[in-house]
Amino acid sequence: MRHFLFLLLISLSALLANAREWKNATGSSSFEADYISNDGKLVTLRRNGRILTFSIEKLHVSDQEWLKTNHPPTKVTKPGEFKVPEGAAFDTLEFGDTRDVVIKKLDASPNVDGSVAEAMLARVGLNGVYRTKKTIGGLHCHLYFDWTPNNRLTEVTLRTKPLPQENYGGKLKSNWGELIELLTMLHGNPVQGANYPDSDELQDGLILNSHLWYSEKGHSILLGTGQESTNFSVVVRITSQHIVPNRIE
Repeated sequence: MRHFLFLLLISLSALLANAREWKNATGSSSFEADYISNDGKLVTLRRNGRILTFSIEKLHVSDQEWLKTNHPPTKVTKPGEFKVPEGAAFDTLEFGDTRDVVIKKLDASPNVDGSVAEAMLARVGLNGVYRTKKTIGGLHCHLYFDWTPNNRLTEVTLRTKPLPQENYGGKLKSNWGELIELLTMLHGNPVQGANYPDSDELQDGLILNSHLWYSEKGHSILLGTGQESTNFSVVVRITSQHIVPNRIE
């Protein structure tokens, strides 16, 4: 019995150790949240049962240093040292696809617009170049990509064009609602869901996720709303990470 209680205390201490105070870039506001993961660009946190995604560059320098010290992104020194993720990502894209394969698949897709010359892609990159051919709730979703250290696809993000706050309860909410229907049709009922977030819950660089689905391979699909400067957008993150919800709803 004592041994069990000792192990329980250790487990609780490990969980509580992840909870810390986070601050925005200027240090003018802060909140307490549990650390989940980061990829060097985005950090995923859990606060009051909600999954948050923050742009690391929007966090206070002390938080950025904490991440570098305690949870640095995986470094690769030799080819093959980083495990390539597998499974469907978006449309015909698969986690683990190379950049060239991603471009060929997107250019051939009937669901995506944005084919450009390779010379142009070399200058501007892939992020934001492609978008969904059909509108969802009246809005197109633009595609953004993240890669493993050895340049294999690890995440696809669909993001609407940032719009002023007056669109938050109209066009953006309509887009959010249609995406719930679409993602539920593709992946079944979400393992976590919440109401449409209030715009005053957001801040620059934050994505407040309302829904979480799992793919057949256990990868995570997160739906939420985000703020960039004074504008807002709806965001879908399709990541090879398996993010555990705080509670099943």
